[in-house]
Amino acid sequence: MVDRLRGLAARVADALGLRGARRRADEEFHFHVDMETEKLVAQGMRPAEARRRARALFGNMERHRAAMGVPLGRWYHDLFADLRYAARALRRAPGLAIAATLTLGVGIGLNGIVFGFVDGMLFRPVPTVHPERLVGLFTTDRGAPNTLGFDDYRDFRDRSGIFADLAAFVGVPLNLEAGAAAADMVWGEMVTPNYFAVLGMRPTLGRFFTAGDSVPGASALAVLSHESWQRRFAGDPTVVGRTVRVNGSRFTIVGVAPPGFRGMRTFSFWPELWTPAAMHDVLWPGKERVTHGRNGGWATTFGRMRDGWSAARTAEAARLFARRLAQTYPETNRDMGALLVPARTSFDNPTFAPPRILTLASSLAVFAVSCVLLVVCANLANLMLARAAARQRELAVRLSLGCSRGRLVRQLLAEAALLAAPGAALGMTALLAGPALERRMVPHLQFRVGIGAAVDHRVLLYTAAISVMAVLLFGLAPALRASRPSLVPALKAARGTAPRSHARGRLGMRAPLVVVQLALSVVLLVGGTLFVRSLRAAREIDLGFDARDRVVVSVNLGLQRYDEARARAFYRDVLARVTALPGVVDASWGFPVPFDTYGRGLRLYVDGIARSPEDQTIVLASSAVAPGFLAAMGIPLVAGRDLSADDSSGAPLRMVVSRAAAARLWPGRDPIGQRARVSGADGPEITVVGVAADAKYLSVSEAPRTYAYVPLDQHFRDQETLVVHTRQPAAAALRQIRGVLAAVDPALPTFGGGTMMQGIDNALNPGQSAASLGAVFGLAALLIAAVGLYALVAYAVAERTRELGVRIALGATPARVRALVVRSAARLGALGLAVGLVGAAGVARVLRGVLYGISPNDPATFVLVPVALGLVVLVASYVPARRATRLDPSAALRE
Repeated sequence: MVDRLRGLAARVADALGLRGARRRADEEFHFHVDMETEKLVAQGMRPAEARRRARALFGNMERHRAAMGVPLGRWYHDLFADLRYAARALRRAPGLAIAATLTLGVGIGLNGIVFGFVDGMLFRPVPTVHPERLVGLFTTDRGAPNTLGFDDYRDFRDRSGIFADLAAFVGVPLNLEAGAAAADMVWGEMVTPNYFAVLGMRPTLGRFFTAGDSVPGASALAVLSHESWQRRFAGDPTVVGRTVRVNGSRFTIVGVAPPGFRGMRTFSFWPELWTPAAMHDVLWPGKERVTHGRNGGWATTFGRMRDGWSAARTAEAARLFARRLAQTYPETNRDMGALLVPARTSFDNPTFAPPRILTLASSLAVFAVSCVLLVVCANLANLMLARAAARQRELAVRLSLGCSRGRLVRQLLAEAALLAAPGAALGMTALLAGPALERRMVPHLQFRVGIGAAVDHRVLLYTAAISVMAVLLFGLAPALRASRPSLVPALKAARGTAPRSHARGRLGMRAPLVVVQLALSVVLLVGGTLFVRSLRAAREIDLGFDARDRVVVSVNLGLQRYDEARARAFYRDVLARVTALPGVVDASWGFPVPFDTYGRGLRLYVDGIARSPEDQTIVLASSAVAPGFLAAMGIPLVAGRDLSADDSSGAPLRMVVSRAAAARLWPGRDPIGQRARVSGADGPEITVVGVAADAKYLSVSEAPRTYAYVPLDQHFRDQETLVVHTRQPAAAALRQIRGVLAAVDPALPTFGGGTMMQGIDNALNPGQSAASLGAVFGLAALLIAAVGLYALVAYAVAERTRELGVRIALGATPARVRALVVRSAARLGALGLAVGLVGAAGVARVLRGVLYGISPNDPATFVLVPVALGLVVLVASYVPARRATRLDPSAALRE
């Protein structure tokens, strides 16, 4: 390896023109040596002796180079001399080299992987020109961000004069049939024609949309994502011009997007194709268009700021224009404001997750892995200090012979760098595991989702930077300390007698480093334990329904152009066939179902719930369900009756409400038989026929929701989920259910097939990932700290060999010797625990908002962690303490 480094440095020197200067200096040196040799030979001296005398006269060649002003001449020579010496020294300490490689590899690799995730979410820009000039435009209503209506978007684009250009899109599920493959539900985007132009992108193949593609009568066109092109068409360069079926209609492929582009501002949903927004009627004929409307519409909007305009000026102008729209359209835009956010990455979308939540989650992850790396560095610094203590006599001899302190520090730093190099290489290799880890952490959904973690130049530079920082952290302080020994005591010291600064168990910098390791381990262990206990508490929370032995499969008939009559027949036919399957207890249709990430609302006018008639209309979350849905879901009915087949499309409107809705709408009254009006005071009347137990639909930590269940026959939906309570294994039940669906309509794609427990796991996925990572980080840090404590105590025992031998010779019992050694380790453990608990209490307060079912000051956690740390300290110190009791007093005294 040293030879390879030397060759690399030689090539660098050639590139910098350094070797020419070295060659000229060497030629001059050899010229003078040759001339002096000839002179001495002429005087009668033998050639070999003359050559030796001439070389001795002119001295060292490196000093001659330095005197001639050769750049890097001596540095170049000393570097490889230091590396050669360090390699020989580390060859005699393979245990240290292996420990450093493994621990540094873990610390550096974890930091690089986590930074890759954070980079993918917060820093990696979309592949476009000048991403810093891109901004996202959202509306605000009472402070809550929302997307624009398309009519508001057009006003901002055409009338405001604020933006150089403004584009909009709507993310939608689509049924895609490509080639001979069966129909598949994918995520797509309906976009304005200038979508790609605003981004400043160039297609990999073909072209992007133009204004002419959105005029009435235009051809149905589509642009494929690069990933979809590779996966579905094997990267075929002739794909442009082919047709695919989208929602049953033929679309012509006109282009392929550039690699790495996964849409704008869709928070981990990866679109597989783009179509013009004007194709809405082709995709959903006869359906209400989403490409019009105002405040609170469907248009996710982004644009480029005008040249010379700052973000603050653009934001203020957008707020003023939103106020004008509110005055012009008071019916729809009352209280509407405008919010501008950066649009550099696909995660800059406040309607999905507030920026502070992303920043908090990213900061906690970076903090956790940084703590692990600090523990690793503290541990290695301890080992380096202990190694330097064992080499004090050698270092003192070198200093007494004229070696400068700077030269010695450089030598020890070279040893630290050589020690860190394999660990850094291992950490760089560990970065390749990032995508696999991401697949395990990201929820399993129907559509392709992900953070997009990749090993790009930013991740590599960050990993290289922390590798260099790690060398300085664990190498510089020990090198500075080791280069300042007390020469006389160090030269006199024999094996087992430490110099004064380390005598009698005083360990200098090594003890504080162990305290730091233990404190950081406590912080990570408390955080990880809180997440683990929170996840366990979340799984024990009563969800209001029974998720066991339930499987779900969803369909979207609207994407296959079902009309209402055909869809109703489909629902009845499938339900009858599934109910007849062996092992099925109950089955029903419903949408949405708990933990499927969708939501529907039912606007009700209820007389008497507010003082003014204008405020008596509220929105309840609701599901349109078939008869038997509550039984299929295991949701108890607490009063009245369930919905039945008699609640058909021609019958009076009926609904079942949750207990929380009944208490909210009719407090102190019997809700059965109470009436409300749908959509407003003039809407049709709907009657409560039953009250169901409260259930959780979106989060295990949500408060009881005001919820309504309405008959599917009276509130038709073309997207529904089949819920089946079965005694069969889930895999077998899903195969049978999909077989029934394929028998009724072979071309209909299904989505979301799985168990109810998988839906709950997806909802708990962030907490589960945090718990797993926290536990791994905490245990890794504790293990590394235990190794550091063991090394510290072992070296302390080695340094006190003579003292312990005297104690044993004077009659000290083995138990007292063990207690003496363990007591010093216990003091360090107690101090590390105290410091760590203070830091852990602060971290716990930060975690308050992301914990389920437990307090951030959870007593069990703050008892369990100190007990675990105490056991680790006891084990790490007992082994070298037990070894100390086996010392031969006579041998120790002879030392």
